[in-house]
Amino acid sequence: MAQNVRLLIKFIDPQLKSDDVATEVHYLVEDLRDLDGMNQIRFEPISDINGVAEVRVGVQFEAHPELLASILRRLRDRLYYAPIETAFTFQLGEMALHIETHQAEDLVGLMAIAQSGLLFSPERDYLAEAETYSRTQGELSPTELDNLNLLRQRLDLSVDEATVLNARAAGPFQTQADKRRYFEEITSAEFSRLRAMHEGQPFALKDPWPVLQELAENLSLPILEAEAIYQQYQQRYNDDIQIKTTQTTLKTTEDVRLAAEAKAEGDRQKQAHQAQVQRDQYQALCHQALANSLYPSEFDQGRLDQARRLQGLSLDEAIAIEAAVRDQKYGPIESALGVDYTRLRSLLVQQAWQAADLETEAAIFKALNLDMQPVTAATVERLLPTDLATIDALWSLHSNRRFGFKAQQQVYRSQQQIQQDEHLRGLDFQQALGWRDQPTWLYRGHRPYYALDFSLEAPPGHLPTWRWCCPSLNHRYDLDSETIIAVMSHLNTCLPLEAVATPVIDQTLIPGEVTSVS
Repeated sequence: MAQNVRLLIKFIDPQLKSDDVATEVHYLVEDLRDLDGMNQIRFEPISDINGVAEVRVGVQFEAHPELLASILRRLRDRLYYAPIETAFTFQLGEMALHIETHQAEDLVGLMAIAQSGLLFSPERDYLAEAETYSRTQGELSPTELDNLNLLRQRLDLSVDEATVLNARAAGPFQTQADKRRYFEEITSAEFSRLRAMHEGQPFALKDPWPVLQELAENLSLPILEAEAIYQQYQQRYNDDIQIKTTQTTLKTTEDVRLAAEAKAEGDRQKQAHQAQVQRDQYQALCHQALANSLYPSEFDQGRLDQARRLQGLSLDEAIAIEAAVRDQKYGPIESALGVDYTRLRSLLVQQAWQAADLETEAAIFKALNLDMQPVTAATVERLLPTDLATIDALWSLHSNRRFGFKAQQQVYRSQQQIQQDEHLRGLDFQQALGWRDQPTWLYRGHRPYYALDFSLEAPPGHLPTWRWCCPSLNHRYDLDSETIIAVMSHLNTCLPLEAVATPVIDQTLIPGEVTSVS
């Protein structure tokens, strides 16, 4: 007779008041009693102490396993219409499954397993344990058989049923020695076939390991042991190739010496290739781990650590590969002035534009050691090309080339083609970037820093700002022509733009200019 499943259902939503919880318990019992075969079920309340009062928070009962699918369907429907955080415990003997959820979808997969009859299948649990033991050592040891016998008794399986499951777990060969012997016979036959195929001509190794590995898995023979057997036969095969090649082609001592050097170089290249393959595999894993964030999650970091150990990479090599992948995806942070651009990159990845602009300002002040003093035409030349390129590349990459120094250079170059007067060109340049409004007779056009547009809707080149050139951080956002010319000249030297043909402008077509108020 099938053992009943014990179910415990408890409402744990902190938003529910005591009276609401008691009401939900009442309706839950009514809903379950409506199911076919449930009218005779005895429901026992689950209570908690709230202050001095005892409050019903759930219910527990036992039901036949055949009723489990319909019970789960009703519980799923309740969560669909009333998504209340609920704890479910399903227990059969010593096996228990506990779920806490408020989403109906979490019970869908459980319903499919219950309908298949495998949710609490003793045979399945016993076979899984037997297969685990068999794969570990290749056969069932006396201790493992004792453990399985205890498990059989707990699962109420007969000795005959357990014997059939043990045989199924072990496969066609019951002992590890039998499996090893059979695997060795097949491996020997495989390499003999290769020798016969290439008799009379240079050997061309066709690696049989993939199919042999599949055979080892099917035999439940430990992979490490199977690989050791394979390596022995492969080494013999390689030695045969070397002997045959040496006997055929090497005639003199010099030939032997050259062959030895070639072999050593081949071994070196093979090792180098293998090392490169391992680095490439680790690099691919880093790309996956850093696909959506600057740093790997705790789970992905665990995978990376395991891969590093398996592939024999040193910690320094792994850190260097991860840093290179991060630089490739999110931009490098090189500096010739000892500035750490890590925070700037992180802010730009998050598209925190204003915070990134302030971080750019702080980085420039640190690079020039100005102690929050404005950058002038004389001091701007101390900014080195490496640091300017890093700042520009980060802004350009994370704004899809909308922002950055080169975007500002392109705007300035277009103004050079239109406006010949340096003072007016500086004003027009600021207006084109959105740093300044069109001046009128009563309004000079200055925009305060806080009124700038820190979003992707801003004009091209709007960010990063040059507040680090303003007389004061609290001053209105205003740049003089001399500073603009000096900064742009230095940017053109350090970050040269591609040359473009300058169009000939018909001066008669340029409309009259309105004198801006400086």
